[in-house]
Amino acid sequence: MQVQKGDDFMENKNLIDKAIGFIQKNSKDNLSLQSIAENAGFSLTYFDSIFRQHTGYSPVEYSRIYKLTRSALELRRTPKTVLEIALDFGYASPESFTRAFKSFYSITPSEYREKYSEEAVTWHDLSGKIAISHFRRSFPELNVSDIDLALDFCFTHNPLKYAEDIVGMTVTESEILTLGNSEPLEHFIYVSDYNSAEPAVALVCETEADALPYLKLLGKLTNPRFSVRRSVGTEWEGFDAEVAKLGLTCRYGYDMIYPKDTVAVPEYDGMVIRLLTIEDMPFIKVFKQSGGCAECHIRAIQIHFDGKGNIGMRPMGIFENGKLVCLAMPTLDRIREFRKYDIGAIFTLDSSNERQAIDLMWKYAIESCLQDNAAIGNANADDDDSPLGLAACERIGLVKVAKNCWYST
Repeated sequence: MQVQKGDDFMENKNLIDKAIGFIQKNSKDNLSLQSIAENAGFSLTYFDSIFRQHTGYSPVEYSRIYKLTRSALELRRTPKTVLEIALDFGYASPESFTRAFKSFYSITPSEYREKYSEEAVTWHDLSGKIAISHFRRSFPELNVSDIDLALDFCFTHNPLKYAEDIVGMTVTESEILTLGNSEPLEHFIYVSDYNSAEPAVALVCETEADALPYLKLLGKLTNPRFSVRRSVGTEWEGFDAEVAKLGLTCRYGYDMIYPKDTVAVPEYDGMVIRLLTIEDMPFIKVFKQSGGCAECHIRAIQIHFDGKGNIGMRPMGIFENGKLVCLAMPTLDRIREFRKYDIGAIFTLDSSNERQAIDLMWKYAIESCLQDNAAIGNANADDDDSPLGLAACERIGLVKVAKNCWYST
């Protein structure tokens, strides 16, 4: 079939988005091709070919893959039995579910759970390239480029400003797309698959003039959602005006970096801070039970201690009167010669010394990471008084290196 362009293509794309949303919302039902087509407003004879053009899959194939990837997520993240998961996703029996699952993953659901249950879930492991393929086919004017060229752009211009983009492109299933020449890259977007009708979209460019054509393109989406990092202090008045015309809202945060090579770690009476080891798991579990953090954080630390998670994680804690009262998990990302720790989260229990604990944790984390010859910072600090908020970061001495703006309807 000849690829459509222009308004007809975008109109069909919006209807296909509606069909994909319908499939995902009703993933636990046995949907017929006719019911999907009718919901999207297509005739049955036309629907299959248009769906394939936009996604690379037939509606039935897409529904099957989506069910199986979601069931894999259930196997990895919940204690449900194989029977429960099979019934949840509309399979007549655990045997029929096992046959379908094995045909896709080459192992049974039970084998899959045993193999992957203790590993951190990454969305691209589960969903493949469905959303990325769908996005790329929707915009034939975009040229596919190479991740190494995208990294060249980021390292050449400002690796600290683009640190989170560098990490985002390399730890997720991503594709680099540009409206310009693919070599060398002067501006681009990267799309990452998060198992939804629209992937995560990040625009990477230096100037407002480069950003505007991408905004015009992304504005054609049914529900535009994308992010872009701007240099701190720059104003994009024309871009913001076009954003307002599209009815988009903007939420923003700041990427922060510690700019010095030394830090003074204070000492507070009664507080002891140190790196945590596997012998500290009982304290960490009590901390969680007291409301300090969530189960997923306990699991991430345990996986790290088991040698299966991010080997660059550095769990650290503050003890007060023998009790763990503050917890942090700085994590190292290494891309090419670039090394950066993101503190990620600081958890505290209610205490009259909470501010002291937060400041101590920040400075100890900075000192530990500086010894490893790595930058340290916090991505997307909100303008609030949380442990990772803008006020705390600036109090410790971090500086803004980028303003990260998220746009959505």
